[in-house]
Amino acid sequence: MAETQWIPSACSICYSQCSIKVKIQNGLALKIEGNPASPIGNGRLCPKGASGLMLLYDPNRLNVPLMRTNPEKGIGVDPKWKEISWDEALEIITEKLRGVRADDPRKLIFQRTTTSPNSARTGMCWALAFGSPNLWTAGGGLHCGNGAHQINGTFHASWSLVPDYDYCEYAIYFGASKGHSAGHSANPNALKASDARARGMRLVVVDPLCNFAASKATEWVPIRVGTDAALALSMVNVLLNELDLYDREHIKNKTNGPYLVGADGLYVRDQTSQKPLIWDSSDGRPKTYDDPSLAEAAILGEFTVNGTECRPGFQLIKDHVRKYSPEHAASITSVPAKRIRELASEFARHARIGSTIEIEGKKLPYRPVSAAYFRGVQGHKNSLYNCLSIELLNQVVGASDVPGGALGFCSAMHGHPESGKPYYQPYAGPDGLLVPGVWPVAHKPYPPPDVPETPNTLTLTDLFPLTMCTAFLGSADQEDIWRQLGLDYRPEILVNFGANPVLSVGNPGIVVEALKKIPFIVSFDLFITEFSELADIVLPDTSYLERLDAAPQWTPLLNHPSGPGTWAWPIRQPVLERPVGERRNFQEILLELADRVGFTSEFNAVMNLVFPVQGDFALAPDTRYTWEEICDRRLKTMFGSGLGLEYFKQHGLVTWPKKVEEVYFLPFTDVRLPIYYEFLGAVGKQERALFERLGFADRVDWSRYDPLPDWTPCHSHLEKDASFDLYGFYYRDVLHTNSFTYENPWLDEMARMNPYSYYAVINRRVADAKGLQPGDPIVIESATGRKVKGFVMPSEAVHPEALAVGGCAGHYTEAQPVAKGKGIRFNELLEVDLEHCDPVNLTLDLCVKVKIYRDPELSRRH
Repeated sequence: MAETQWIPSACSICYSQCSIKVKIQNGLALKIEGNPASPIGNGRLCPKGASGLMLLYDPNRLNVPLMRTNPEKGIGVDPKWKEISWDEALEIITEKLRGVRADDPRKLIFQRTTTSPNSARTGMCWALAFGSPNLWTAGGGLHCGNGAHQINGTFHASWSLVPDYDYCEYAIYFGASKGHSAGHSANPNALKASDARARGMRLVVVDPLCNFAASKATEWVPIRVGTDAALALSMVNVLLNELDLYDREHIKNKTNGPYLVGADGLYVRDQTSQKPLIWDSSDGRPKTYDDPSLAEAAILGEFTVNGTECRPGFQLIKDHVRKYSPEHAASITSVPAKRIRELASEFARHARIGSTIEIEGKKLPYRPVSAAYFRGVQGHKNSLYNCLSIELLNQVVGASDVPGGALGFCSAMHGHPESGKPYYQPYAGPDGLLVPGVWPVAHKPYPPPDVPETPNTLTLTDLFPLTMCTAFLGSADQEDIWRQLGLDYRPEILVNFGANPVLSVGNPGIVVEALKKIPFIVSFDLFITEFSELADIVLPDTSYLERLDAAPQWTPLLNHPSGPGTWAWPIRQPVLERPVGERRNFQEILLELADRVGFTSEFNAVMNLVFPVQGDFALAPDTRYTWEEICDRRLKTMFGSGLGLEYFKQHGLVTWPKKVEEVYFLPFTDVRLPIYYEFLGAVGKQERALFERLGFADRVDWSRYDPLPDWTPCHSHLEKDASFDLYGFYYRDVLHTNSFTYENPWLDEMARMNPYSYYAVINRRVADAKGLQPGDPIVIESATGRKVKGFVMPSEAVHPEALAVGGCAGHYTEAQPVAKGKGIRFNELLEVDLEHCDPVNLTLDLCVKVKIYRDPELSRRH
């Protein structure tokens, strides 16, 4: 009998990148399991992870390079592919790249998927080395990150937050399924979330849909789509103005709540040092926030400083939220006023304000409550304010990165005991406030950089410094905006790594019209997708089971379970001796293209900085390395020469224990958190002055730059035509990842057995009123006249005003026969333009007012 091997690696079917073991026999991969040696995934694996074999051996995979022979591009247009050799493909690409680099390297766009984040990071380094600032994450941040990641970075120095499951007693989720479904670090946190519920943690889920977390929660609170900020601000109002329950010490010492604010909404500053001032009640005078003599910071009151009338930021918040009475919030959210008061009281009671706990001999604040938020709550035109409003709940009770509270996962890391790497410790900026995050490619420095006089990027991320991702490369108004802003170049080459913006951004027709203007597109793909049908050359990429990555996670912090436990640094490695067919690793091809075009030195320099690769292991200029050599040097940079690639190939990972100072960074760190969002007002004033000079100021709603958050309506809330009576939105289906997994036959089979995955879900009473039965064919029509077809499934577990669609479905390419026609292409209903984005962070508005009616052309689906 042939010898059996179990090869350690890392999954890449979703963001979690769980550690895995793959069973190999006779050169074939037979089974995938979780790796019990790693905390990343808890030694377990979800159905998506187990289905990876179907991805590896799918007969519909792309196996040879293809070249377009039909110059016409568009939806439904046959590219008339011709098989070519790798040498021919690389020669054509090299010639195009040389021409653009000599002319203007900004004309290159690099587009990436979000499901293989560290592989994509190589491509971002490559594009920057080429000389282009135009990096696009397609639908990623537009749909799931711009708001939530920004606020989590600002308050938790992290990509996202979860409850401290080890100690939390009461968690309230707003538009999130943390630890329960698809999404960042879901599987690694699933066991902790389950144990917390078994231990007695009360879980309340606020969502229009009884989602995957709500199905396991203590209580589901249905809410009108897109109104979460009104509910959160009303709860804050009850805490501050009705119950008078808030953590005064946290606000005084760990926030900018005491900072004095003038009539212009900005800090009152010391005339000499320009540091923000705080009123010291102990001796009745203003002092800088870091004055060692500061004894009793005032958080309430009115004061006069140098002739300026001012109030502490917390006083402004307390006064501001009064208008969100539970009765007023009920009219916006449909959550009864009585229940709003009960939620606030429960949150305050479980917060145990003033209590402490001892962990590893250290006495720490104990606040066992958490308000969590993610994609659902931030996928609106009011994205930023929704997230900021919910975050205030954590801050007013002091439940921020302390035991039991809302934890960034993970915010601090002090490195392997032998090397001290990787190291990150949150730190304060010029005004004493936390500098956001550990992802320089995603988060902007705090305070944000000056807005340039002339925008340089086609994505306009430099013009809007508080965004991560924008829609402009696939928007309907891109040319109008670029011309108005004076951008003097247009894209000529797009290099894509695994993304499918035709399905993931918005209305496919809008996106295709924008992208087909680009003269030359190269796409690294596993399958021919709706996007790669626009490409000029498609290259067969390796899957995660055929690829080497020295660090599968986007930073080693992102995908760990939250709270106490163990750090791990795994690798991803090929489980087969060689890839199937002519598939070649994306990173190896980028190295070859850099060499052919002539920017290997620049590429090496950027990788040295970003990965990082440093010291004795730094990449030398003008030296062509193999991808294996680069991975080996990266690992040795982190852990020393004894823990290089060969060690990791054998063992799969290294682990070491977390410290309490890493898990709960805030009590150990001299920083404050910006509960009064002063810098938003400062950036708004700066941007407005620039936009007025550019003649662009009337395109932005400047009220959204106020430092105090409000609930603001989306387009759907302003629709006057009563026939459009449902708020349509889509949610992440736990069985699928974006548009990526619909071709997987195992996952498709499970989704077809699920009565909701491929259907539009509406409330049963609404269905009865409309005469609709389970499986009836329907047309979903938006107020802007866009239509998509599907089938309906009534349920009690959805808000009566909502229509919920699972996943990013609706493939139409013939090249993915399993995926074709499955589910509902909800994005068909979405407009893609500046008007439908949050004015600050440019999140795309993902809720749309719709009406539905029976489709006479489709037969009923049972």
